[in-house]
Amino acid sequence: MAMDKAVKKAFIRYTKKKYPDEAERIIKRADELFPKLYAKAPDIGGSENLMAYNLDMFMMAISFYEASDHRIDGRAIGEIADDIYEHFKFLRHFVNLNRAGTMKRFRKLLYRKYVPYARLVEEKRAKGQWGNTWRIRIDPEDACKGVRFDLVGCPLADYAKANGYAELLPHLCATDHVIPKLIHAKLIRTHTCALGSDSCDYWYVGDESETAGNFKGKPV
Repeated sequence: MAMDKAVKKAFIRYTKKKYPDEAERIIKRADELFPKLYAKAPDIGGSENLMAYNLDMFMMAISFYEASDHRIDGRAIGEIADDIYEHFKFLRHFVNLNRAGTMKRFRKLLYRKYVPYARLVEEKRAKGQWGNTWRIRIDPEDACKGVRFDLVGCPLADYAKANGYAELLPHLCATDHVIPKLIHAKLIRTHTCALGSDSCDYWYVGDESETAGNFKGKPV
């Protein structure tokens, strides 16, 4: 199942659970709002952009936020993220990034996608296309432990600040910590565009690794 579809199902489950008498209206209104809110979004290349699904999920979240009169807010997004984890935690039986071979394959898989994507973004930006879409710096500190990259720039942060969703976005960014848990990984991240940086750092390590144990910072 595509991630955006899984996330929408989770929003629907939450809406039906918390607002059973209003759920049908809220869900219908969210579907109506989605294209209207999306129309204000920057053009980042659509399906040609490997990262465009992030914009789709962001628009879905703010559609439910608006459709519920701001009741499906940051706190709710945290509960929805927990629900997604519960529905997919069976994956923990199949993928474990604490195993060296699994981490190696995971690194190879991601870098195989991200290296050509990084080149494509630079080509598009040189032509004045794709706006402030995410650029990627692969393993910026040459750490060689786990999987590490920076996303530079963020069209979601731009949209959120321009349209009054700046307080909501950090809660959405925090859901990035859910998927790593499903594969026995920890995301080490110290800064995000949502909190004012010009980039978001991502460092995936095994959740039982020495690196994970030594990290004492507050995850963002």
